[in-house]
Amino acid sequence: MTSHTALASAPAGADLGAARISAVGMLKSEWTKLWSVRSLWISLTAAFALTIGLCSYMIIDGQMLGSDDGGGSIPFGWTAIYPIGMLILVIHGVLTITSEYSTGSIRTSLVAAPRRTGLLLSKAAVLTAVTTVLGALMSVLLYTLLQFAGTVPSARGMSLFDPDMFWGVLGGTLVLPYGALFGLALGGLLRNAAAAIALYFGVFQLGPQIFPAFLPDGLAHLVDYMPLAAIDVMRAAGLSTEPYGVGVAVVVLLAWLVMLGGATWWLLKRRDV
Repeated sequence: MTSHTALASAPAGADLGAARISAVGMLKSEWTKLWSVRSLWISLTAAFALTIGLCSYMIIDGQMLGSDDGGGSIPFGWTAIYPIGMLILVIHGVLTITSEYSTGSIRTSLVAAPRRTGLLLSKAAVLTAVTTVLGALMSVLLYTLLQFAGTVPSARGMSLFDPDMFWGVLGGTLVLPYGALFGLALGGLLRNAAAAIALYFGVFQLGPQIFPAFLPDGLAHLVDYMPLAAIDVMRAAGLSTEPYGVGVAVVVLLAWLVMLGGATWWLLKRRDV
């Protein structure tokens, strides 16, 4: 009986060992999931399609960006639409990890990456790479359209690498991968898509407008250090230094990401699936 049990358990152990994959293998696996899971590629496509569509309308119409009382004096004013794409990418980031928990496929993923850290890092790496590349391509496309349309007086003939244009476009573009990573951290923290999305909308999206009404006067300024406030400062590219500068905004954004990502990693290492 003991001999039979040992023989029967040996192949199972061998299979589990063989199932473990390298870092490159995990990256390829996450890449495959991105384009094979319907909710992931649809949300990714929707984020960039909607952003391109709305920005193109603003650029071609020219009423808002070309007027003196609109964004005519800001050459990168069209990037004001980018937070809408970021919002959808937050949902995309949430679904990247919660979809595996809802289907149970997370168990297979963790067998292949038993230390679990590699799984989280590979998801973050693929998300960052894909959204950054797509965001950069989108920004170049929209900048080209801006030059052809000529509806923004301050941007006519301005190079994309002119500091007055470049830093604003860069700041707007970077909010896209940031949103995806933020969603990934929230999704891993709560393991449930509805709960993570509700937390984002309730605390991070609506919170800055709601919390000051309930906080003492001496603490109301704390909402200035929430992610969306820091994102607005970073997108302004130095045009506004209220309530702090771009450098502080970047630190605030990274601090939120490290805090939420660190909590997600810690819980992933210690909680059962």
